[in-house]
Amino acid sequence: MMKPYVITINAVSGGGKTALAKLIRESLPASALFCFDDFNETNIIPEDFYEWSQRGAPPLEIDCPGMGEAVERALQQGALKYVVLDCPLGREHPRFSNLIDLAIFIDTPLDVAMARRILRDHTFAPDVSPEARLKQLRAEMTHYLEKARYPYLEAYKQKNTSDLVLDGWSSLEYLREQVLAKIMADKPRLTENHS
Repeated sequence: MMKPYVITINAVSGGGKTALAKLIRESLPASALFCFDDFNETNIIPEDFYEWSQRGAPPLEIDCPGMGEAVERALQQGALKYVVLDCPLGREHPRFSNLIDLAIFIDTPLDVAMARRILRDHTFAPDVSPEARLKQLRAEMTHYLEKARYPYLEAYKQKNTSDLVLDGWSSLEYLREQVLAKIMADKPRLTENHS
């Protein structure tokens, strides 16, 4: 049985990893997508990300056992050719490090990621008054300046262990083409290593 080709996609929050992961899954035959955020009930994350980042951001303090079990079950079924992982762990974490064939980091500028998060989180809430939305946004921006920026900066270190670093300012279609081209370039190596 041939092991599926496993792709992990990482970026800062708002960096486009989920959108690209969905597009890649749709572009590949016999593929499955597993998203870290879909396993929140079993995910393990630091209680205080700022404090975690100040201690050097130990990767083992983030884990996703539920996602790991789901991926393992999918691999054992033997029906998949590709597995796409939308998660913040990458090669630096033992949960998936031995499975990963292609580690991707989307290098999105923090201001672009911030604008996307604001648009995503604060412009589609019709049941919230404009005053309450502005108050929440102000609190989040204050927290970002004081603490939240530091964990985001830690995420950029994932570039060092990634096989493909993409420009997060580019269109999703362009990023998809870059990823598919890299996968096709890996095909000869895959045939040798996955049989």
